[in-house]
Amino acid sequence: MSAASREEAIAELLGLFPVGERSQNLLAGALDIREKVGATVVHNTIVLPHCRSILVDKLTIAVGRSEAGIGWPDKKIHTVILFVSPVRLNAPQDHTRFLSHIAGRIKKYGDKIVTAENQKELLDLLGFQHEELESR
Repeated sequence: MSAASREEAIAELLGLFPVGERSQNLLAGALDIREKVGATVVHNTIVLPHCRSILVDKLTIAVGRSEAGIGWPDKKIHTVILFVSPVRLNAPQDHTRFLSHIAGRIKKYGDKIVTAENQKELLDLLGFQHEELESR
């Protein structure tokens, strides 16, 4: 990633989402508010910004890494795992369930996630199925 700040990192990763620019801007605003309430740093250099939104139809994830580090208000972050889950009235726990899953993987494999040498290794550590993800 080329981002130097939280706002730039969120915008850069949202640029990978299959939504238009207006939706990206709305999601950026929602994520910014969520991060201001409480940054989701779940490992020394890994952050997990997330929100629920009607702007996505399915769980959408983007992962970015920065060797130089990204200024996240109180820390220098090197890995950003951003996700947005859809608002589902019949399954509001889906967002929390995924957050718990990914936070558990980061807690267990955090150091390895930071040093993963390729996309396959990173996806394995995060517990993602390769065929479910589209690489850009």
